[in-house]
Amino acid sequence: MSGVKLHSLRDAWYHNLEKCPKKTAAVDDERQYSYAACESLSNRLRGAFGDLAGFKKGDKVAVITPNCIEFVLTYWAVIKSGGVLVPVNTHFGGDELRHLINNSDAELLVVHRRQWKQVESVISECPRIKSVVSIGFAEPATTAFEALVAEGTESDYHPDIGAEDLAIIMHTSGTTGRAKGAVMGHGDLLFNNRLAIYAHSLRHEDVHLLVVPVFHATASYSLIPTSALQGATLVLADRSDVRYLVDLIHRCRITTFFGVPTMFHFLATLDDIDRLDLGSLRLIAYAGSPMPTVTIQRLREIFPNIWLHNFFGLTETISMTHVLSNADAEQRPESIGKLLPHVRQRIHKADGREAQAGEVGELHFHRDNIIRGYWKEPDRLAESIQGDWFNAGDLAVVDAEGYVVLKGRSKDLIITGGENVYASEVEDCLMKHADVLEVAVVGIPAAGISSYLGELVKAVVVSRPDAAPAASDIKRHCREHLATYKVPQVVEFRKELPRNAAGKVLKGELTWPVGAVGDAST
Repeated sequence: MSGVKLHSLRDAWYHNLEKCPKKTAAVDDERQYSYAACESLSNRLRGAFGDLAGFKKGDKVAVITPNCIEFVLTYWAVIKSGGVLVPVNTHFGGDELRHLINNSDAELLVVHRRQWKQVESVISECPRIKSVVSIGFAEPATTAFEALVAEGTESDYHPDIGAEDLAIIMHTSGTTGRAKGAVMGHGDLLFNNRLAIYAHSLRHEDVHLLVVPVFHATASYSLIPTSALQGATLVLADRSDVRYLVDLIHRCRITTFFGVPTMFHFLATLDDIDRLDLGSLRLIAYAGSPMPTVTIQRLREIFPNIWLHNFFGLTETISMTHVLSNADAEQRPESIGKLLPHVRQRIHKADGREAQAGEVGELHFHRDNIIRGYWKEPDRLAESIQGDWFNAGDLAVVDAEGYVVLKGRSKDLIITGGENVYASEVEDCLMKHADVLEVAVVGIPAAGISSYLGELVKAVVVSRPDAAPAASDIKRHCREHLATYKVPQVVEFRKELPRNAAGKVLKGELTWPVGAVGDAST
């Protein structure tokens, strides 16, 4: 016997719905929804999408919301109709937001009141959008989400959906300054879900804290569909304030907490954490950067029975690729762990040969473990593929026991607070500033009270003659055009950038501590 055959996320949803319709599927503050309630409400929503824009299989819906039940209902409304979900980074604005909406070919846009100002400034330049659905606010030419789920007629639209059908377009920042739309099919997501369950020993009785943003792969690739696949419960957190999260853990009996080390730094240093019973928590899973050993030790003191897992994956990989087990968390905090089953990796030296244990090289994954491509950019993925191997852009080393340690990025990728920032994207933005002659952006180690961020974004600026911009001017310019986490935390002014004989900027010399050279400002 091979068991029940699941071909799509919709199959997974209905397979579990039959088993536990009355079980709580999602909690959003004081709002609690069973699987049966989510089924009914999402069916009303997809019926309304059909009325508003003739929504059918293959159509795209862009969604820009904080973590909320409306996102979850939209997720399943789109998925069950064979549509394609396009999660939108809530930090995006201006050029980034306009490009993402237009690049995705979305015809429906679901927007939360918190993001309306961002959307309002660009919506007139998004000609494909047929209808805007508003959550928590009313504006001319928008349709209220609340009315759609309260008054809509449940859709019985049930197209065939197979493993190869597209489910999600997840945009990721690119080295050219434009977000790329990574495409994920239903089969890809089911594979990812199986590996997530294996890697973290997830269970049907779990209560997952969903605080990682819904526009991140961890949420939309893993936690939301895996929870449905197992019949678990999602508790939605719309902010990362640690006191708020601790109260949720206590009140909702949270069992798993996925996040970035930044969050767990604040959790470990909360002065009155013993005031509540947090004994339900069994797993803390983190990614984005290594967890400091002192944080790991403090978490073990607070939660003696906790499992701590570091894990790794890319938007381009169809699953997480590595996990560091609980037993290794304190002994190997710098490692992303070992390769997961059904995932193949190689570490290539500059000359193309495979690195031996202990040798640093570029991390590659086999083509079978990589997305099929980027939306509307069929040749772009090929730029990172050599033969059957995808270049992840990370320098790495694997030891004789199979533990992998990342040694830096070969694509100028900066990771700050768990968010990816490409240096070239920030540089392109700053070169549009009237007072900037030259600029180079690097990542520098975060120290002191900012150490939990892992790295800081540092911009080294050469001003135009007779111009004297302040650090605040540089940051303000970036805030107007980039996501907030991409704005340089450190700005340094120099008379010239260091270069080698070929004229290439020596970025290694720009990572010196603040104050060592030039006029730096944080």
